[in-house]
Amino acid sequence: MTKKFPCTKCGACCSSIEGIGFLELYNQNGVCVNLVEGECSIYTDRPLLCRIDETYEAVFSVYMSKEEFYTLNAKACNELQERLGIDERYRVFI
Repeated sequence: MTKKFPCTKCGACCSSIEGIGFLELYNQNGVCVNLVEGECSIYTDRPLLCRIDETYEAVFSVYMSKEEFYTLNAKACNELQERLGIDERYRVFI
C-alpha cells in the first residue's frame, strides 16, 4: 500500500487560501467557499493543490523525495494550525 499524507482534516488550509491566485475562484475572505461546516463539499473534485499526494506526483516528485515533501507540508500545516489557534490534537506527525 502506498503511504499517504496524514491529513488530520482540521480545515486550516481551507480557511487560509488568501493570496493563492489560482484558488481565487474559491476564495471568500481567505476561506474556501466549499468549506461547509468544517468539511469540503467538493472533496472528490477539489483542486490539485488540495490533494497533497497527487500534487507531489504531478509537480514535486522531480524536485524532492516524498518524505521531504511530507515533512515540509507537515511543518507548514502545524505552523498554520498554531497561527490559527487550532487544538494541538490536529497536529500532523510524520
